Amino acid sequence: MLVQFLKEVLDACHNVGLHVVATVCDMGTNNVKAMKLLGSTGEKPFFQFQSQEIATIYDPPHLLNCTRNLFRKYDVQFKSEHVGSQLPVIAKCGHIKKIYEQDKLFVIRRLVKLTDDHLAPVSWCAMKVSLAAQVMSHTVAAALYTEASCGKEQCLHSFCFHKK
Repeated sequence: MLVQFLKEVLDACHNVGLHVVATVCDMGTNNVKAMKLLGSTGEKPFFQFQSQEIATIYDPPHLLNCTRNLFRKYDVQFKSEHVGSQLPVIAKCGHIKKIYEQDKLFVIRRLVKLTDDHLAPVSWCAMKVSLAAQVMSHTVAAALYTEASCGKEQCLHSFCFHKK
């Protein structure tokens, strides 16, 4: 039904002179299936409609949420020249959790926006894009990079006082 509705909308847009270049949707299973039925794939993210290519785009907020959720489930392995080794580097959500737990001990924190809800989201929190954005932020990346490049616990700032 979704494919039929989309075709009707695209046809109506075409009939009034609009030139549709893309569709945007979240990554719900019904939407993914509809895009596949129209011929869109990961390798070819578009479909033909009335001799026109229409791109299929998943909206960035949902992609960010999906990335965070997948990172919570799976480790990421990559090569990095920045940490002084050609060996593969493994990034784990546990690394963020560890830095967050250490950071909570200080009065002056690096990861001021992170809370327990960010790293162990329950139902409603798992859908909040703002929480995913803060976990996948430059600030968190900088804290991870600092820990990796300084040798983990050796980088804790001596000027920060532990909470009592």
